Amino acid sequence: MLAIEILTDYEDFKALKEEWNRLAAEAGMSVFQTWQWSWHWWQEHRKGKKLLIITARDAAGLVALAPLYVTSTFLGLPLKVVSFIGTEGTDYLDVIAAPARHDAVSAILKELFSLSKWDAIDLHQIPQPSDTGELVRQLAFAKNLTGEVLAQDTSYARALDSSWDVFFAGLSKKFRTNVQYYRRCLERDYNLVIRQSDCESVTEDMRLFFKLHQKRFLNKKKPGAYLNPKFRRFHSELAKDLCASGWLRLYILEVDSKPIAALYGFTFGGSFYYYLGGFEPDWGRLSVSTVLIAQSIEDAIGQGLARYDFLRGDEPYKQKWGAVAFGNRRVIIGRTGKKSGVVKKLLAIENDVSNQAKEIMQKS
Repeated sequence: MLAIEILTDYEDFKALKEEWNRLAAEAGMSVFQTWQWSWHWWQEHRKGKKLLIITARDAAGLVALAPLYVTSTFLGLPLKVVSFIGTEGTDYLDVIAAPARHDAVSAILKELFSLSKWDAIDLHQIPQPSDTGELVRQLAFAKNLTGEVLAQDTSYARALDSSWDVFFAGLSKKFRTNVQYYRRCLERDYNLVIRQSDCESVTEDMRLFFKLHQKRFLNKKKPGAYLNPKFRRFHSELAKDLCASGWLRLYILEVDSKPIAALYGFTFGGSFYYYLGGFEPDWGRLSVSTVLIAQSIEDAIGQGLARYDFLRGDEPYKQKWGAVAFGNRRVIIGRTGKKSGVVKKLLAIENDVSNQAKEIMQKS
């Protein structure tokens, strides 16, 4: 027998930490479904939103949860839209459920559909092969609600081999030669040090990472991810918390004691997640980012991780490492009536504008 509970209180959210992370690990979810990611995201983005966490429990404990919120306005209009916590700036989002507990996911979604406090449900970045999007669509159809599933971002990931030598041998000969050349030049001409941040240095190292990331993108006349103070605060606090949990992987590459490149990533549930990088533009000629990626992959294999995830974006370098593409999905459900039509059109417009902005950024 499942017990469904709706949590809207800040303290209830806080108290879920241990259970939440155990469930995320058991479910094989990504780092983006950990309590830490959701908690720190909520601290920075909760204005104008109401918490809506729906949990399912059986005699053994927590078996599923949907980390959601409800907006009070959408695009300036008084519309209540339900979305995942983490919707802005998070690569993968989903309902978290123990393996084979589709019954618990269905029960949570049915509870959500029964609530009267929303005009639309808008669920972003549901990764393949999750069936959450299709399940939402089917439930909506059964209740005579209108809905659609939209293609969203493309991500790239690959399985890791048993050793670095086996992995490296599987790459193209030209790419292997380039990777070795960049590393050899750095070791020959400079005192090369690649270090990982620890919990004592993480605050200062994150400031350094922000600086290197912004330098790289401003040099390309792009804004970079960390111009937004809210985004910097979120990742500064998140990095400290993930470091304490042993999941942070922040690499700093130094030549002659000068930091010139950084790679910001995470590990969770057998996977390495490469989130963002940065470097001094003058050092692009020796592809210092490639050197850091190679080091992080070698370390991930050494730690027994099974997968390296390059996350969203179709940058060509990902395929050079043997990564394979898969798609994320966005599910939009509207209630019947005139208001539903308005909501769906606004959501579709927002999706089109977002896609056009990405195309412009990529072309620039």
